[in-house]
Amino acid sequence: MKRWLLALCMVLALVACKEEKKESAQAEGKPVIKIGITLPLSGAFAETGELSKEAMLMALEKWKQKDTKYDYQLFIENDESAPKKAALNAQNFINVKGVKAIISMFGIVDRPVDDIANHNKVISMSCSYGKTQVPEYAANICVQNDSIAEILIPKLKKENIKKVALVMANTIVSVAVGDYFAERLPKEGIEVVAYEKYNMDTRDMRISILSMEEKHPDYYLTFATSPLTDIFVKQLKETAGKKNVASFGSFPEMNPVMFPLIEGLWTLYTISGTEDFEKDFTDKTKRRLKSCTANSYDNLDILIWAFENTPVQKGNVYPSNADVVNKIKSLKNWVGATGEISFENGIASPKPELRMYKDNQWLKIKE
Repeated sequence: MKRWLLALCMVLALVACKEEKKESAQAEGKPVIKIGITLPLSGAFAETGELSKEAMLMALEKWKQKDTKYDYQLFIENDESAPKKAALNAQNFINVKGVKAIISMFGIVDRPVDDIANHNKVISMSCSYGKTQVPEYAANICVQNDSIAEILIPKLKKENIKKVALVMANTIVSVAVGDYFAERLPKEGIEVVAYEKYNMDTRDMRISILSMEEKHPDYYLTFATSPLTDIFVKQLKETAGKKNVASFGSFPEMNPVMFPLIEGLWTLYTISGTEDFEKDFTDKTKRRLKSCTANSYDNLDILIWAFENTPVQKGNVYPSNADVVNKIKSLKNWVGATGEISFENGIASPKPELRMYKDNQWLKIKE
């Protein structure tokens, strides 16, 4: 009798175990959407990359609290802001991990990632200033030249600035910005008397500063990643004794120890992020926003939203990547971490602001 009861208990336990596994499998049985993320997690932009990573993990956590159609798995790799490394990450994401989308940041790396993803019909989301075109399977969330011009040109005219010198890094994104304004400003009656492009390893700009000074610019406008901006501002003061310089958004990316050099100077503030998002992010991470933090949140948030809301074609498990990216590109008046944005030709541009660095903070300028 005891043996029979023992055997019955074992059978019941085995059945219960099988049922538990079955329920667990059903609970975890959602199709998985794999997403690759390539970021600069070491090197000069490590902090910016880490902040974007934190923002995307926040976005993922938000969706985990919902009853989604799919589970989402992130693969996060370091690209050190090196195009070759980012390209290798993209190839690995696609050929080994089997991702349906890749998220990247900065114009230094996102072009090769876009190209590789597009060739494989994989979605590519990015945060890149100066990027005016994207491939079929790509989208970009970042402030763009037209939005900057709408604010910059009235400011220059109000300050009676008639001659400017453009100071750029010799990179794809910086040159895209420089070329745009070298063409646009003269049409607005503002003469571009010089246009300098510095390689990223440049450390001495004194001779070129003296050369530009001979052309008597009223103001210098710069867009160069750190440490180039830091070096230019410092050496302009040392060489010419001047601080007549503004940035297209690169001042806030300077090394904070250099901020005293830009006390009282204004910049186009391109660090997107609503007050609500900034507070939420700071409360959770104890860190301040930088370029692409809020943009990266929106990239993942919109990507997941698009997968959740794109119909699945008959006989398929997932919506097609083509349908998902078209869903993204059709978005209008999306209210997210970067504010209200709409996509046009695959690009959404958050609104920039004019700000001045004063008393250890970036104050909004009311024109």
